[in-house]
Amino acid sequence: MVKDSAGITHHIGARLRQIRKMLNHTRPDMAVELGINRSSYYKNETGETFPGTNTLYWLQKKYDISMDWLIFNKGPMYYKEKAPVEKKPGLEEQSPEVRQLLEAMEQDPRLKHEILAYFFKYQGKPKP
Repeated sequence: MVKDSAGITHHIGARLRQIRKMLNHTRPDMAVELGINRSSYYKNETGETFPGTNTLYWLQKKYDISMDWLIFNKGPMYYKEKAPVEKKPGLEEQSPEVRQLLEAMEQDPRLKHEILAYFFKYQGKPKP
């Protein structure tokens, strides 16, 4: 692991160059895309300076670049490559009876109130 700041900026610069080449941009094009002047982008890419917060923001916003990857070289380059969040079962994944009950409760607020009141009352009872 690189411990000095010059080494860190050098590695970030190499990853910036990798991003730019993947996008088929020139350095001036990339500077325009990120809203910075050419010399600032050149210094970032060559590792002379650490990218500013606006540069980091636009890399993430426009290109979905992971800051973990760019700065620390950890994980995938793009956020989209991260593991998907496990989806909780929705209405469409419930049994037909549960779907029918939920739909009826949405249509009749009185039924919903009665069922929820019973449910909360039932929860308070000790289990046999």
